[in-house]
Amino acid sequence: MRIRILATIAAGATLVLGGCKDYLVEAPEDFFTPANFPSTEADLKIALGGIDNWYTGGSNQAYYIRGWPMISEVPSEQTILINNVTDSKYEQDTYTYNSNNEWLWRTWNQMYGAIGQANLLIGAIPNMKVTQDVKDKYMGAAKFHRALNHFNAVRVWGDIPLMKSPITDFAVANDIVRSPMAEVYASIAQDLEDAVKLLPVKWSDSATPDDGRPTRGAAGTMLADVYANMSGTIINQNKWANAAAAAKAVIDSKAYTLVPNFGDLWLVKNKNGPEHIYSIQFEGLIRNLFTSQSRPSGIGAESGINYWCTTPEFMDSYSDTDLRKKVTFLTQVTVGATTYNYDTRGSVKGFGDKSPRFPRPLPYYGKFYDNGGQSIALNSGRSNLNWPVYRYAETLLLHAEAENEANGPAAAYASINAVRTRAGLPALAGLTQTQFRDAVRQERSWELAFEVQRGHRRRSRVEDGVEANEFLGGHSTARDRYQLWDQAKPGILAVAVPDRAIGCVHSETRAPNRAPAVLEATES
Repeated sequence: MRIRILATIAAGATLVLGGCKDYLVEAPEDFFTPANFPSTEADLKIALGGIDNWYTGGSNQAYYIRGWPMISEVPSEQTILINNVTDSKYEQDTYTYNSNNEWLWRTWNQMYGAIGQANLLIGAIPNMKVTQDVKDKYMGAAKFHRALNHFNAVRVWGDIPLMKSPITDFAVANDIVRSPMAEVYASIAQDLEDAVKLLPVKWSDSATPDDGRPTRGAAGTMLADVYANMSGTIINQNKWANAAAAAKAVIDSKAYTLVPNFGDLWLVKNKNGPEHIYSIQFEGLIRNLFTSQSRPSGIGAESGINYWCTTPEFMDSYSDTDLRKKVTFLTQVTVGATTYNYDTRGSVKGFGDKSPRFPRPLPYYGKFYDNGGQSIALNSGRSNLNWPVYRYAETLLLHAEAENEANGPAAAYASINAVRTRAGLPALAGLTQTQFRDAVRQERSWELAFEVQRGHRRRSRVEDGVEANEFLGGHSTARDRYQLWDQAKPGILAVAVPDRAIGCVHSETRAPNRAPAVLEATES
């Protein structure tokens, strides 16, 4: 991929300079090439930013701007598309897409672009003439990014190409094969084990642990997540103790704390705060689109793009005493002197009234409403709010889940109860291991709503169809058409490799061109 970019630049220069007078042509003093870049710490900083660009750039906002939540949040029971019943977004919402769905191939391209750039750094850093400390932290960052993108990809497509070195010869590009999921997960875990040892708790030039660069806490939390996924019935490796230890190490570092007021987490002015472990950064010319697409129309100057709602049933699952409820769901908006409600009141139609298609008014996302005091109209319908990949509440819930699975609930209560106490809910006590398992699953749903936790970041297991039934709760079409679980054994949804990637994945090892399918798994 790097060679391709350089070739494009060279061709462009030839076209421009060919029509110039000799006296206007300045001889270049140097070029960036794989032989001389990166060579300094400043180069490494540029290269690390280049990986970030795969997350926030690309064609049609393909990855974290909206592509990743499109394929991981939209299909869940917590989100409903309301403005269309035919396009590629609707296919994601109802699981009626095929391998040519644009959000699959757009996101695939960005993931493997980031992996490719991480591999270039991993290969170059050992030979650089910089201090060992510099080598360590940038090597850790590159391995973190390689792990993150393989992790995202394996949870969507199952067996995927495991890319551990850059492609430098286009002649072998078509010989790439898919690796088994277990092999991919093992590689991800090793990258993260390395990253935990190499990365700093906080970068020395950063005021907070999270400024968009990977840190030890980010690697440790993702490692716990990876080991928890490996422990499910698909990979079927008991890594719960490893997951608990990884999460506990982040907790014991004392680098993070829960923000006392849950609502403060979702204000633009509080980005990269003490609870944020790793966030995709949005600011200035690079703004978040998915978050403002969940903003309703019909609310005057603050009207949004109006794509996504959530369900009243999901809102009803929260206790009225849960302090997260009012923050998580948008049911009332005041713009100037006018207050808008989501439900119809008298002759004033509510912004969540989608009758007759939906009999009850639909609430919108509340978490992502803030735009830092600016009108959404001033930012082309986009927001400066970061996208949370990991925050400390998830570390606590990962520890609670893994500790319970490894040893029972005794040492897991403190972690889950810290999250519940902040929400104003009573502490849990006296539960069996099974009861605690159900409680932490529910707590994750409430705490992490709309943060792509119910899609491809679930625990890679379906127990007796229960988790699939919850995940597809609002999507009877998907349940009826694809039979996404089997009453007799667990299964996991896997997606076909995008059509546009077929030329880069050997045909005998890619999934057939079809809609989502079930990969059978062994009972655990």
